[in-house]
Amino acid sequence: MRACGVTFHHLHDGPIAGPNVLHPAGQGSISQDQLARIIQRIDRRRILPAHAFLNRAIENRLSDGDLCLTFDDTLRCQYDLAVPVLEDYGLTAFWFVYSSVLQGNIERMEIYRQFRTTAFASIDDFYAAFFVALHESPMGELAEEALRRFEPDSYLAEIASFTDADKRFRFVRDRVLGPRHYPGIIDDMMRHAGFDIRRVARSLWMDDAAVRSLHEAGHVIGLHSHTHPTCMADLDEDEQRYEYRSNFNHLTALLGEPPTAVSHPCNSYDDRTLAILRGLGVKLGFRSNMTQDSFSELELPRENHANLMLRVAA
Repeated sequence: MRACGVTFHHLHDGPIAGPNVLHPAGQGSISQDQLARIIQRIDRRRILPAHAFLNRAIENRLSDGDLCLTFDDTLRCQYDLAVPVLEDYGLTAFWFVYSSVLQGNIERMEIYRQFRTTAFASIDDFYAAFFVALHESPMGELAEEALRRFEPDSYLAEIASFTDADKRFRFVRDRVLGPRHYPGIIDDMMRHAGFDIRRVARSLWMDDAAVRSLHEAGHVIGLHSHTHPTCMADLDEDEQRYEYRSNFNHLTALLGEPPTAVSHPCNSYDDRTLAILRGLGVKLGFRSNMTQDSFSELELPRENHANLMLRVAA
């Protein structure tokens, strides 16, 4: 097995929201026990400390089988729930941070995920409601035409845990509606449901103090853009530069040193992205899947924790 990372996103401390549950379960989230079981299944002895992995990568000394743990998206649930597990195993990880939320902004992407996975009895109930709302919107006819040509088997095939319904939703969200049209549909759904965005936002993201404490504890803090666009490669070069320059400046000021690692949000990047990152002095980067056979120093593969959970459950 080639050198790679294992990527994690959401953790939960209970099945539903309540007075003793700060981080409720949602689609794809795992518990502390499940995180521990993944580490055990991988074998803790195979997992390198984050700085050791970074240094080996920079020196071109990574060997087949070298592994590291990575956490994307600046999520508070990771800090509250994953850090104690990592401490139990004596591990450090990469934390890929998008910075707009550290400046008090509410980024809709994560709000939308929380809405679709906690405001409905099941994710399929959300999908049903979403496609009704989409059908009734001005984009309904365009989306239906695109879906007639959609082939789920070839879309996001690298994520084994995604159902055809998951792929259908993500295809419409990212490739048909995009950031111009998707927010309007979901915002209307949230208003009708009485979903309290500001209340939910208070428990979603880390703050500067949490990120700094991870850095001081020996973890590696890396770039993940400023606002986490889902299709970075669709942005023009100036927009991409803004995303990463803003991210770089905030983390450099916060940590007192420039970040030298990155993970690509939603696995979206192009040659312009890589050139911008190299211009910022970034030395190591991660994709979000294992599908590419050849890759540069800014495109190392990662295995998604959801795929590992399927093996743990087997």
